[in-house]
Amino acid sequence: MTDEPNILVELQQLASDDPNQPEHARAFSYWIQNDVFTGDSVLDAVATAAARASGPDRRTSHVAVLGYAAHFDRKFTGAFVEGLRWLQERRYFVVGRPRTFEADGLALLGVAVGVSLLPTRDAGQSHAWLADLVRRSLVDAAAIDWNGSLISAASVVLKLQTNSRPLPELLVALQAKGLAEATADQRQEGWRHAFDVRGNEDGMSRASTRVAVINFLSRDAPAIRFDKASVTDVARVLHGLERSLRHWTWEDKPRTPKSQVARWDVENEYHVQNLLWALLAPIFSDLDDEEWLKSLGQHHPRGDLAIPSLRTIVEAKFLRVGSGQFSKVIQEVAADATTYLGDGSGYDHLIAVVWDDLARTEEHAELRRGLLALRGINDAIILSRPSFMRRIPLALKKKLDGEAEEKVEET
Repeated sequence: MTDEPNILVELQQLASDDPNQPEHARAFSYWIQNDVFTGDSVLDAVATAAARASGPDRRTSHVAVLGYAAHFDRKFTGAFVEGLRWLQERRYFVVGRPRTFEADGLALLGVAVGVSLLPTRDAGQSHAWLADLVRRSLVDAAAIDWNGSLISAASVVLKLQTNSRPLPELLVALQAKGLAEATADQRQEGWRHAFDVRGNEDGMSRASTRVAVINFLSRDAPAIRFDKASVTDVARVLHGLERSLRHWTWEDKPRTPKSQVARWDVENEYHVQNLLWALLAPIFSDLDDEEWLKSLGQHHPRGDLAIPSLRTIVEAKFLRVGSGQFSKVIQEVAADATTYLGDGSGYDHLIAVVWDDLARTEEHAELRRGLLALRGINDAIILSRPSFMRRIPLALKKKLDGEAEEKVEET
């Protein structure tokens, strides 16, 4: 039997963005794990750089990056199509020359994803060219290692009839993207493979695929097993908060003639606590806020939110502007863990939830690694301020608030 919570934490660490990896590996890892694309994401950064590359600086991996990015944001389609033409002008399977693009599973899959998005009238020649390349690549590919599985995944995306099939976790991950079909048995096998510690040596791309499968298949089951909830269930719910923010209320104009403009801003740590309370209170009847914990001499510590039945503290943090903020949060959580999880405290687990008000997503992987390395920390969730929740100048805010008050008086 596998220890699923511990394996999931290990996978999440392996799946974190690594700037030392090739750009198409970073693009794939973001693409496979995320449902929502943000303009300040890793994928946006590497795709923007790929779109600008030209001449001797251009690489085949750049076109794959643009294929993954175009699946989220069609603004990259033009650059992808131009890169696709460049790819088709090159020669492949040249005798005596090492295989490059034609043997690179991440690259072939990225380009296949991009081609699958093109209108039928535009995709014909490109689809036929890539299909021939993928079929030839499958002949040379090792019998279903990770790279071979990625090449097989490209054939699935292109809807080719071949005898090759991706590894179960990759097939299910493609289903989550709407690019493949997986049966119930295949989904069950994908779940089992996702928690198999073998294959972790394949690094970030395979780990991110497994995390994507776990997240996708978890949505089919209740996030909380009400008959036997666990600390892992709490963390799973909290990880879903970022997806919930997609429908967060932030209006530029009233939604109805009789309503006012509503903006549910998150300005400080107390607001984050309120958000967590609204999420967890209906689920855990014993949830308590500002829980007084066992005194340490003259010190009387209080946890933000506590679930006594699970011996768990949920601690909220708020990242503001400042270069030292990330280090400060890690130090604060370390101090909290030492204080809250001491002998006789009644609590053994701590989950940290950090709101990053500047959405510095490029720093989140390192922050999360730092938090998870602390003793007693079961999980760490980093929430970015959504891009649509743009801050407005204080003077304009006061003006809008004044107009809203005048409207109330008129009514």
